[in-house]
Amino acid sequence: MRKQQVRRYVLEIIKWGSRVLNRNLLNGRGKAALDVGCAYGYATNVLESLGYEAYGIDISRYGVRQANKNYTGHFLVCDAQTSFPFKKKTFDLLTCFDVLEHLEHPLKTMGNMFDLCKDVMICATPNKAVEKPIRKIMRDYDETHINTRFPDEWEKGIQNELECGFIKVETFYDLTLKVGGKLLFFKSFKVPYFGLTIRVLVKK
Repeated sequence: MRKQQVRRYVLEIIKWGSRVLNRNLLNGRGKAALDVGCAYGYATNVLESLGYEAYGIDISRYGVRQANKNYTGHFLVCDAQTSFPFKKKTFDLLTCFDVLEHLEHPLKTMGNMFDLCKDVMICATPNKAVEKPIRKIMRDYDETHINTRFPDEWEKGIQNELECGFIKVETFYDLTLKVGGKLLFFKSFKVPYFGLTIRVLVKK
């Protein structure tokens, strides 16, 4: 079920990016993509299924071992806050799902990602405006989220850090229905400012 939910989550975010840019990011044929903080490789596998030559990096050696064991993408151990083992402008698409909030230097990480980017970066991270109170009610709050921010903080920080051509920051709420360990329904709704998840799109 976790794999199903991640797939729907990733696809919804890439569809959103396609709508924002009025381009089909779901067609990765002839293009390369990197998922930063790939964990067990679920999102990287989604990118590969869309036709991208897909790479994933993660600081966890265990996660990378599992990803290499289960999928055919390229997976490497790497700390995204320091440097990447790739040349600049290598990837058409970079993704980073629910990772930035765990990092001490998320904007530095985004800067490192931006160096590798030929075209588009898409990130998703919890919304500081609502995450703690709502997640505590849901008993789903993660104490390792040391760097959550408000939507406008992300936008201003990115504008100051990156020389990009376009930025879009929006907040969403993901509604899921699970029965007997099976995901029956997944839908994302745009909720201005108070959505649980912030989506960030950056274009060069």
